[in-house]
Amino acid sequence: MEDILKKIITQTAQDLKARKQTTSLSELREMPSYSREVVSLYQSLKSGSGIIAEHKRQSPSKGSFNCPMNLEEIVKGYESAGASARSCLADQPFFGGTLQDLIDARTVLNIPILRKDFMIDLYQVHEAKAFGADAILLIATCLNNEELKTMSLEAMNLGLEILFEVHDLEELNRIKEVTDSFNIEKYVIGVNNRDLKRFQTDIQNSKKLLPHFPPGVIAISESGISNPEVVKELKTLGFQGFLIGENFMKTEQPGASCEQFIKAINS
Repeated sequence: MEDILKKIITQTAQDLKARKQTTSLSELREMPSYSREVVSLYQSLKSGSGIIAEHKRQSPSKGSFNCPMNLEEIVKGYESAGASARSCLADQPFFGGTLQDLIDARTVLNIPILRKDFMIDLYQVHEAKAFGADAILLIATCLNNEELKTMSLEAMNLGLEILFEVHDLEELNRIKEVTDSFNIEKYVIGVNNRDLKRFQTDIQNSKKLLPHFPPGVIAISESGISNPEVVKELKTLGFQGFLIGENFMKTEQPGASCEQFIKAINS
């Protein structure tokens, strides 16, 4: 099967080159959101439902979700439903998003916003800050240890928090090494249950890796979560965060679906 991750990274690099030519780093620093105080993802997850509700218009594996509601309606619905945070994919070719989505959501939300893109360059960290994100995603399989360290330090210097994403024990051990001296309130670690090369999901991946997590760090389970009972089980194991997108976006009212899901978790 075709390596989808390789295609996404190649396209991301091309798009990034074009954006750098259009908007300089100094211009990013002049944008209004660049100087705003961020909302803590860590604190919101720790004190709330733990649900990171994702807005995306399409995915490489499922195509378009054809949701009839606009972005503002969806993300406001997520917040009203009790989501701890909102996840945004600003990637256009594969997920149908734009950087403007970050700004549009920021104007109507109080909960933290995660920029959940394929981050491969420091420029994207500054973009995230400039366009209103509170946290960024750093995927272990896309970056070596030096890149992970450099990008995470740059993010924290800007006040951003980090979701480190891993898929196996080797990647988790790398993240543990990179974050050894970090304040645990500035980052969380997520296990992606989806194989990014073939986009197949297996919730057992989260269960398998959790015992190897560093103590005190908030553990997130990502992808393939569609049943509240699965969240209940993962909570008993020690997970405190759950990134869910497709399950909500494939419905006509994602916010209402999110609300029902959270109520079912708490029942």
